Amino acid sequence: MASIKRIPIDQLTVGMFIAGLDQPWYRTPFLLHKWLVSNPDDIIQLKRHGIQIVTIDTDRGLDVGAAPATPSEAAPPTPDEPPVSPEAVTAPQNGHNSHAAAAAVYRQAMEAVERVFSDIEAGQPPKIAALKPIVSNLLKQIVEQPEVMMIQFCLDKMRRFDGTLAAHGMDVCVLTLILGVENGCVESEMEALGLAALLHDIGFVRLPRNLYRKAAPLTEQEQVLMRQHPQLAATVLSQVDRVPETVTSIIAQHHEFQDGSGFPKIVKQGDISPLAQLMALADAYDDLVTTRYGRPALLPHDAIRQIFVLGAKGKYDKTLVEVAIKVLGVYPLGSLIKLNTNECAVVIGLNHEDRLRPRIRIIRGPDGEIQNPPIESDLQHQSADQPTRTILRALDPRQEQIDLPQYLDVAVGGA
Repeated sequence: MASIKRIPIDQLTVGMFIAGLDQPWYRTPFLLHKWLVSNPDDIIQLKRHGIQIVTIDTDRGLDVGAAPATPSEAAPPTPDEPPVSPEAVTAPQNGHNSHAAAAAVYRQAMEAVERVFSDIEAGQPPKIAALKPIVSNLLKQIVEQPEVMMIQFCLDKMRRFDGTLAAHGMDVCVLTLILGVENGCVESEMEALGLAALLHDIGFVRLPRNLYRKAAPLTEQEQVLMRQHPQLAATVLSQVDRVPETVTSIIAQHHEFQDGSGFPKIVKQGDISPLAQLMALADAYDDLVTTRYGRPALLPHDAIRQIFVLGAKGKYDKTLVEVAIKVLGVYPLGSLIKLNTNECAVVIGLNHEDRLRPRIRIIRGPDGEIQNPPIESDLQHQSADQPTRTILRALDPRQEQIDLPQYLDVAVGGA
């Protein structure tokens, strides 16, 4: 008897192993579509989001007609596919262990990427075999703790004083993998996306050394040089054996636009690979929140708004833009915000069902006083005995003289 069955949602019970849903991943609050149902709330969430048919694996969970399992009786998930329910997506794990694990993975990956880029800048071709485990380890951590890794990404950017090709590649890799998981990419696509993200700007090693780090706006001649880096990346990768064609294609197209603009104009209008667009969105967001070529870094909220505008103008596929906004939020993790109560807060978690009402940590009271200890609030589920809070606008932490990392550290590691 086949272990895979398609059943109506009304037959789904606790103890069954979900192997697929009848909706695209980005239209549900579930990060993965494979997990053991151990909580009745999962079934309620599935019905609420219009899921009608569920694919179950009877080798890994109960069959139809078997006695429903209680949450305590449900078997633990297999190591290779942890369950990711809405709770796992919308609430970071508590305790210093989750923060330490994410920080360790991030640090080790960053060190490995820096070694690879040091070799590339010294004239040696990139070591694909050394990069694959980096992508694999990052992906595992992202699947298990997406918000913790996103906050780690924020912390790393806030504490970094010097932007390097390796650091930018690492940032774009983390964002790209998060977008890829949300968009339902298969394993082979995830590896290609991760490798392409890490290496997407290696073409700069064939250009003048000061070009990538230049603080002032580029001259016209420098812009011509800069626009050569996708083709130069292909040249560098041509020296490497067994580089998947998908990887080189993503890198070659990552500055193309859906409307036919962009560069280096090697594909026809509308023919850009969806994988290249996913990575391009991650690259664009990271560029927007980074000081680059005389342009100051945008606030995360303003960067998201700019991404939305580019999608509305036809630069990016609108569906993929929706995925990016769903993942990052209208007010991304780490955003400093002003509330209607005149309080000041930091966004520490997202609510996938309502992007305008994230989870926050209030750090300043109505009169500007330091809130010690900070107040936790979920804007989607507010207490009746508290004032109804809404977000008025995003704030610039530099102008407000607020050190955000200390509050994000608490958000991840626990007080």
